[in-house]
Amino acid sequence: MATRRSRYRFTIAVVVPLHQSKVVPTTTWIDSRENGVIYMPTGIDHVIILVDDLDRGIGQYRALGFTVTPGGRHPRFTHNALITFSDGSYIELIAFHEHPTSNKPGETHRWFKHVGRGGGIIDYALATPDLDSFVGESGAGSATHGAATPGARKRTDNVEIAWKSAMAKGDENVGALPFLIEDVTDRELRVPSESANHENTVRGTQSLVIAVLDLEAAVKRYCTLLDISAPSGEGLPNLTGADGVYFMVGGHRLDIATPTGDGPLAEYLKANGDGPYELSLLAGESSEINPSAASNARIRLVAG
Repeated sequence: MATRRSRYRFTIAVVVPLHQSKVVPTTTWIDSRENGVIYMPTGIDHVIILVDDLDRGIGQYRALGFTVTPGGRHPRFTHNALITFSDGSYIELIAFHEHPTSNKPGETHRWFKHVGRGGGIIDYALATPDLDSFVGESGAGSATHGAATPGARKRTDNVEIAWKSAMAKGDENVGALPFLIEDVTDRELRVPSESANHENTVRGTQSLVIAVLDLEAAVKRYCTLLDISAPSGEGLPNLTGADGVYFMVGGHRLDIATPTGDGPLAEYLKANGDGPYELSLLAGESSEINPSAASNARIRLVAG
């Protein structure tokens, strides 16, 4: 049998915070900007799952053994709930309480296009310290992402929290690049760690599969974003009928996958184009969650 040669020379792209005095979650960092250090994205900050009705979505995920914390309302359109993990990442359950009435700037929402498609995983964010520098004129993220813009939410206890984020450039967003996020208020206010224990034993994020139509183009964009010359490795352990590579971002793996034939991955791409496809979470035992029980999100629990 002939052995297929890799198209890539691989490099490991793991960002490790400096000056750590103790173990910290994957998506946190130590700020050393006074030393002239600008950190790359440190890991998956959160994965967004759209639900048709927030209360019903909260009930579904609690029935699956997750601890779900009500989040609050954004200034327009959406409200959310959080499923936080001990590695610092989290799932955001989001629903629209107000529908945009036009496509004018400020009167629409980038996720509204997913409403009516059944919900599921629709986006994700990478935690990025010193976001302004990273996406600034000389920053590595300036080639793929626009300028940072402010964001805010009022929690159910009326506490105001704030962050800033930067969105990927390009209407098509080849490769479904994530948006980037940095906290302005204390991260604990946005991502409460006391809710990170779950009956189903989930403790963190292992990987996220990104479905893409053009693997080569997607790989190029991720290499540009992460300022590296090649992916971290090849092969997708949790998928069959797919070809792809992966990037390590902190302790999290981004699997960039394209289908090799007919099947669920190909069907997803036909219906949605490039986008986040399946989330793998670390737990005590391996199992697959039925998407119909999780607002159509594809979630796999992996022992580890």
